Amino acid sequence: MAAGETPAKLAPGARLVFLRALLVALGRPPIWIIAAALTALLALVSAAPWFVWFDAVLANRYLPGSLIRELSETFRFDQQLESGPASVVARGTGAGLAFLSMLVGAFAAGGWLQVFLEHTHGHSVQRFFFGGTRFFFRFVRVIPLSLLWLHLAGWLMYETPWKWAMSLLYGTTDGNLEVLSSELLARRVVWVQDGLYAACFGLILAWGRFTRARLALQDTNSAVWAGVCTWWTLLRHPIKTLRPLLALFFVESLLLLLVALLAGVLQGGLGAEGDWMPVLFLFLLTLLALCARSLVRGAHYHAALQVSGQVVPPLPRPDPWKHSIGGPGGPQYPIGGDEYGVSL
Repeated sequence: MAAGETPAKLAPGARLVFLRALLVALGRPPIWIIAAALTALLALVSAAPWFVWFDAVLANRYLPGSLIRELSETFRFDQQLESGPASVVARGTGAGLAFLSMLVGAFAAGGWLQVFLEHTHGHSVQRFFFGGTRFFFRFVRVIPLSLLWLHLAGWLMYETPWKWAMSLLYGTTDGNLEVLSSELLARRVVWVQDGLYAACFGLILAWGRFTRARLALQDTNSAVWAGVCTWWTLLRHPIKTLRPLLALFFVESLLLLLVALLAGVLQGGLGAEGDWMPVLFLFLLTLLALCARSLVRGAHYHAALQVSGQVVPPLPRPDPWKHSIGGPGGPQYPIGGDEYGVSL
């Protein structure tokens, strides 16, 4: 897909949407490297309290390299009291960083969509940051909506509605599975319960991506209305909308599985002598995993744009992406005209 091609120009019957999305996202390495670097910075801040604590605890107390594979039971028993304050600090820091990671995700989504929608070549980094700031507050408003849907899914799957269903089907009281005829049946019920919640979780994530794609494609501001329209679109076209995202999910899972297998091999090479090479390779492998996740996340938004261009009806006003070219913050030249403006 060319850089100036909009999703609406794709053939309605185009196949392998997920593959096209992967190739387009792969062709913008500065973008997924920057997105991965932002996530890595958050992880670094999260690890800092533990790094300081381990540096103080391990200094001159343990044989160098003796704990490089794992923390021994003796170490955990000796340090259980001293690790308490560090654990509290880490939990507090993690809560704040989890919120920041959602904001970073909203920023990165705006950057990806800006790059995919513009009719320009080059300057991907500049357009990424411009799109991140342009759509940031619109996309942030999608976050509380997603959290509300997740809370509703959790209530349906684990609270009163599920307990009522178990009472009707198996005669349980308050969701207590001990009255079931066998442990295997109880395990299957729990698997079904967790599987349904996982399916709802994935559906809500897909809804969030398509909602952001709709907001960017139509250049509107109401996250609530875009979210309502997105649910209707998902209900009308479940296969067309969810199939490419599901395929990308399997691609991401395969990549992370390969990374996990390589990490296991590298961890097997760690020795008590404190060889730094496996540690360096583990660090690089972690960065590679972050890049892979950022790449696939960008592909998710490109796939959402492709599908939205086919199933989302255009608004009764001129397409803001159709008739001009030019970088953000600079001249916007109309296609087939003489006048120009400046993008803000």
